Amino acid sequence: MLLFAKAGAIVHRYALSSLFILAAVSSSSTLQLNNYSLGSGGGVGGHSTNYYIEGSSGELQSGATLGSTYQDNSGSLQAQQPNVPLAPSLSNNGGAYYNKLQFIINTSGNPTDTTYSIATSTDNFATTNYVQADGTIGATAVYRTYAQWGGASGSLITGLSSNTTYKVKANALQGMYAASGYGPAASAATATPSLSFSLSANSTNLAALTTGTVTASNANLTYATNGGNGGSVYILGQNGGLKSTSANYTIPSSSMDLTTGQGFGIRSVSASQTSGGPFAAQSPYNNASANFFGGVLTTLQPLYTTNSSTVGASATFSVGAARTAITPAAGDYQEIMTFIAAATF
Repeated sequence: MLLFAKAGAIVHRYALSSLFILAAVSSSSTLQLNNYSLGSGGGVGGHSTNYYIEGSSGELQSGATLGSTYQDNSGSLQAQQPNVPLAPSLSNNGGAYYNKLQFIINTSGNPTDTTYSIATSTDNFATTNYVQADGTIGATAVYRTYAQWGGASGSLITGLSSNTTYKVKANALQGMYAASGYGPAASAATATPSLSFSLSANSTNLAALTTGTVTASNANLTYATNGGNGGSVYILGQNGGLKSTSANYTIPSSSMDLTTGQGFGIRSVSASQTSGGPFAAQSPYNNASANFFGGVLTTLQPLYTTNSSTVGASATFSVGAARTAITPAAGDYQEIMTFIAAATF
């Protein structure tokens, strides 16, 4: 409004323009709502931690468009939506996971308070299930933040079938806005449960036993499994010691320091793995003394054990024996040992 003074009267003149202001900037130390205006149709909005402001004019329309990496629905669109999440990262941990997969959400630039639901399918989403807060699969979508889904470390989808390809995709829900559509999907296959085991030789020769001397020979084994709860290598002896048929005598096998008397047993020299594990010797076969050997009994005993999936495990173990002056001399002392590998899936 413009004011002009004239003798004896006040004349009011108005200048009009076509500008229409919908909202002006409002701010404080903790809040700022930016100004904005509307054209012939569309929507705009602003928000802070405690405030939301929305404006819309007209109605947005869209024809249905579907591609391999996007979907644009037909009909009316919401005026304000969070960014559609791009495909998540999906992994079976290099083939180690046979009943689960790891995913990491792609936030696609959404704010930190955005929540996401994770959809999964084995038939290209003809049938869709959703990841629950505990990692299992259910029929209802569950929304959690990026941090609650594990952040950069991701989360596990559990209870899956082995040797099966799964597709996984996410959508976003932010504040008071409408949920986005689901973004493009990532795919990965669960592995087949596996267990491998080998021994370096089928027999070992201790040669002649000398009174008061520990005689030993080394052998090697390898082990690997993707069993989520790991597994073990067990040992079993047929005779419970070195048996001579000709002398009708058995050098007993028990856990002992062989420098103190006659005996027969096994001790672990070393054990390691490429990943997973650890693959470790068990008592009494893990004694630090080079002369202490664990007994090879007629019942199964765990020699090496791992509590998780293990890749590239290997071990060296020593088979040892000792005799005394009262041990009958014979050339046919022997023991048949059975090694059994197992895993828990």
